[in-house]
Amino acid sequence: MMRTTAEKKGDKFILNGQKRFIVGGVGAYFYVTFAITDPSATPRTKGVSAFIIDRDTPGLYVATVYGLIGTRGGGTARIIFKNAEIPAENLIGELNGGYDVFNRMMIPERLTTAAGSLGVANAAIELAARYAMRRKAFGKPMIEHETINFMIAESITEIAHATALVYTAARAADAMERGEVTLSYVRKLVSMSKLNFTEVAWRVVNNAMQILGGIGYTTVYPIERFLRDLRLGMIWTGTNEIMKLIIQHEYKKEISDPEFWKDKRNVKLDDQLSP
Repeated sequence: MMRTTAEKKGDKFILNGQKRFIVGGVGAYFYVTFAITDPSATPRTKGVSAFIIDRDTPGLYVATVYGLIGTRGGGTARIIFKNAEIPAENLIGELNGGYDVFNRMMIPERLTTAAGSLGVANAAIELAARYAMRRKAFGKPMIEHETINFMIAESITEIAHATALVYTAARAADAMERGEVTLSYVRKLVSMSKLNFTEVAWRVVNNAMQILGGIGYTTVYPIERFLRDLRLGMIWTGTNEIMKLIIQHEYKKEISDPEFWKDKRNVKLDDQLSP
């Protein structure tokens, strides 16, 4: 639950509270943060605003740097605000409009999490396949054994269908910018992409490690790093359980609209199919 507050005083806002698990918090020159500006709002999301804050703002402290098992280059930190004063012009969008800013901001964040998982999954299974082509077991290359080639086949098939969903969500996000589809529709697709590909990539990397066997559990090959780095994808920018809630919430809104089928069939996500 959000507890950070921003109180308007003259031409400034006074921020108090803290933000945890801020990726890039160590090295960032400025931060985008959300704070409660109307505690009486119902629902609470109607009383949240977004701000941009310079790192050197008096009252802003980088209090904790977390040690992570993976994605260690992010510089993840805890940020504390103690009577931090920022100009009113640092408000992003409308006062109490932070929830709308957040929902728009999560489109590229969650989409890049899905797309990033694509790259890691491809790298992992390619490494494992090349290893299986060289390594021999029972007198022939491992890749010629059914158990191994089935894991490779299943992995590249999962990558292919997950990739298609990522591209569909990306095209939908572009269409939203042109006013052709709604934010609700894009939130659903992006959440599906993030949920699907982070879990597909996790299975693929586990398959890759299984193909390599004991050597895959060492630091000789980067599979162990892929495993550590990928695990965060199912947690950050909204856990995969939250993705499921968003998917069903947006789908419920769609099918509750009497125009659902008509509007759905009018959506053109592929320019090549446009007349």
